[in-house]
Amino acid sequence: MKNAGLVLIAVVLIINSNYCLGQDSLWQRKYEFSFYNNYDLRNSSGNFISTYRVINDGFSSLVDGKMKPKAANVTKGLFNFATTYLAMLWSHEIGHSIRAKQVGGTFNIHNFGIPVPYTTADLPVDIPLTNEAIFVTAGFEVNYLNVKTLQSQFIRQNGLWNEDLSLSFANRLMYPIYTTLIVPINPKEQNVWIETAGDPVHYILPVFKNYSNNQVFEPDNTVNQELVKLYNQASIFATFFQLLDPQFYREVGGAFGKASKIRRPVFLIGDHNTGWTYGTLFNASPLGYELYMQNYIHLNNRQYGLYMRYGRPFNNIGLGVSMNNIIDLDNFKADILTEIWQQDIFGNGVSAELSGQWILSKHVGLNFNMGYKTEGYTLGKQLKKGANIGAGISIYR
Repeated sequence: MKNAGLVLIAVVLIINSNYCLGQDSLWQRKYEFSFYNNYDLRNSSGNFISTYRVINDGFSSLVDGKMKPKAANVTKGLFNFATTYLAMLWSHEIGHSIRAKQVGGTFNIHNFGIPVPYTTADLPVDIPLTNEAIFVTAGFEVNYLNVKTLQSQFIRQNGLWNEDLSLSFANRLMYPIYTTLIVPINPKEQNVWIETAGDPVHYILPVFKNYSNNQVFEPDNTVNQELVKLYNQASIFATFFQLLDPQFYREVGGAFGKASKIRRPVFLIGDHNTGWTYGTLFNASPLGYELYMQNYIHLNNRQYGLYMRYGRPFNNIGLGVSMNNIIDLDNFKADILTEIWQQDIFGNGVSAELSGQWILSKHVGLNFNMGYKTEGYTLGKQLKKGANIGAGISIYR
């Protein structure tokens, strides 16, 4: 409670400060703090994004604004780099913690070391392979939820601050950083799959065991070539699939630009009022890796979304349709999202969700989420069927 109080005080100071990040009516700075049921990973993703904004805006308002321009630019750049890295890293780790509780285990943080902390997990001895995989993928799921959330806001309000875009860019890099810097491995080596290390190996192994009926090694004790192929494909797509996303290059610019600058999204046809653009997303799931293509369709200021999903090695295809502000009143607004899927382990499924905000004043509102899904995998949610309920506070600036 003490930490929550400090955050609230910081938000109030920021709101009432003279520091301003943008003038366009669409460019609204919003801090949302929410709680979701059913071990929803938005408990990590959304709250870390808002905490990141509070900390950086607080630094800009209360510290940076009192320094000379040259010194302010240097200190702000260093501070933003540190907070971006820590938000990417710790939202990932808290994702593991949430999923560990979901599967009946515990997640242990032994230290807060730099560049990465030392953590372990105690999972049930008889844990099913699907549950083992979803525990491991949780960290990456949160990273890609961060990307999805920030890109959605970027397109919706026709721009975001470089600060936010740099956070999205950093979260896209988490998987490639793991495979190239943190724990680089050769998937053809037998010992890699016996003494596993690193989240990519840790999640692909139970996925492949489940898919192949535990055929990790060939009769001659060499690594199954299908497993090698799966690991390599996931690593390649995690690194290069994002290069097909026109918004990715805005994120790159944001990562190396002035923090307070606002960049607009790229519309390939038309503009923000009436136009079309898209984004791409990689994700790690208990069914294997996933590739998303998210279409953003704007018609006379009405905003629609259509995403398509493909995954392997398990059959995993899905489709999602959304509409922003399906309810659009002065003080009450709501969006709708409907998803359907066909998945090898779980069969056919559907999810529907209504989310929005009740605006109480110029600076404060309440946010809510009400939905239901059948059994199956959707990014950030539980595997079992059930309600998805969330509520919290929104602070506008």
